[in-house]
Amino acid sequence: MMEQKRRNGRNKTHGKRYSGRRNHGKWRGGLLGMAVAGAVLLIGGSVFLAIETEKRIEARTKQAKKAERLVVTAEDIKAPVVPDRSDFAVKPGRTVGTTEQSAEKTVYLTLDDGPSNLTAQVLEILDQYNVKATFFVTNAMPEYRHMIKEAYDRGHTIGLHTYSHDYASIYSSTQAYMQDLEKIGQVVKEQIGYVPSFIRFPGGASNTISANYCTGIMSAVSGQVLAQGYQYYDWNCSSGDGSVRNADELTAQATSCAENNIILLSHDSAAKATTVEALPRIIAHYQSQGYVFKAIDTTSYVVHHGIGN
Repeated sequence: MMEQKRRNGRNKTHGKRYSGRRNHGKWRGGLLGMAVAGAVLLIGGSVFLAIETEKRIEARTKQAKKAERLVVTAEDIKAPVVPDRSDFAVKPGRTVGTTEQSAEKTVYLTLDDGPSNLTAQVLEILDQYNVKATFFVTNAMPEYRHMIKEAYDRGHTIGLHTYSHDYASIYSSTQAYMQDLEKIGQVVKEQIGYVPSFIRFPGGASNTISANYCTGIMSAVSGQVLAQGYQYYDWNCSSGDGSVRNADELTAQATSCAENNIILLSHDSAAKATTVEALPRIIAHYQSQGYVFKAIDTTSYVVHHGIGN
């Protein structure tokens, strides 16, 4: 009986030890599983991080290349090619233009007395309607001289109108006129690289006010400029903006012309805000009638008024 109790006691003790060893094994197995799982997570995380980093680098490289392409394109847009029109330069002995009208319905829009604070607006309108024009410039507002080059670079023609536009001074003698013309020629040359051969007399060749300062001056200067290789341009159509009129009146007068080749007189001096207002309607009218707008060049139609003095 006692022996049986001792055996039972040894069996219980042995069971407890075995159970402890079994539990200890489970604990060690759990730690190992956790370690393996952690290692797997760590390795997986590292791989994921490496892949994501590579993706970000690749994306940034693509963005950089795209930006580089955009910069090149932007530079190309900013630097349009300006057509070489150096053959417009005045050359003594050369005859410029023709008095024969072409078969093509053409409007030569001309703007006198600028550049001014309004010239930029005029250029925007011309761009909007895909129209080229001719600017006969003065030095009335020297702070806007840079607009001469701006107009030229956009494909418009630059002509000379005189430096001072002072009738009493320029029409006092042939020498006075030519000196003033040469002065504005140098202003333009600084902007576009040459002195153009296209000119317009203040008041036109038919003006009679010049007789107040020198009898026969218009006959003298018109012959002189032609001999030196210039060509002067009068007009066969006018907007009437030489006097104070509203935009409706200017539009009505400017669109009343029906010549096949029209040289249209208008102004872009500081006081001509109504001209800027009327200009889109004037352009739209002639375009709807099948006319094309051109800038004056060395082969263009020329209008000469009868000499007024």
